Amino acid sequence: MGFLEAYKSFWRNYVNFSGRAPRSAYWYVVLWNVIIFVILYALAFIFGISAIMEAAMGGTGMAGGGGAIVLVIILWLYLLAALLPTISLMVRRLHDSGKSGFFVLLSLIPFAGGIIILIFMCLESDGPNQYGDGDIDSKFDF
Repeated sequence: MGFLEAYKSFWRNYVNFSGRAPRSAYWYVVLWNVIIFVILYALAFIFGISAIMEAAMGGTGMAGGGGAIVLVIILWLYLLAALLPTISLMVRRLHDSGKSGFFVLLSLIPFAGGIIILIFMCLESDGPNQYGDGDIDSKFDF
């Protein structure tokens, strides 16, 4: 599964909690989300700094500040929109390694839960199991 195909599938399988997801699909989506987050956050930071600089020089500081606020709102809306498909992808990734989707609830445990989930996301495919056969790249929903 390629970089763009994984991201398209991420949104197409928005609430699909059954089946499996290959390790590559999970990590490509994580990379996409990091890229989007960094770009939006960097732009908001630049607008925020320009507002601070303008205010320091005696201006109102509203020129860049408004842009920063809009970008932060867009960032949070994106993060909110991506929450459910991310949980869905994590459940399918857990299925691929032979684990129950309920293990995703471990992420609610501060620190240790996140580390355990990270380890589970790095595990190799379990081969054929109760969630489907092992040939998921050829049957993955594009």
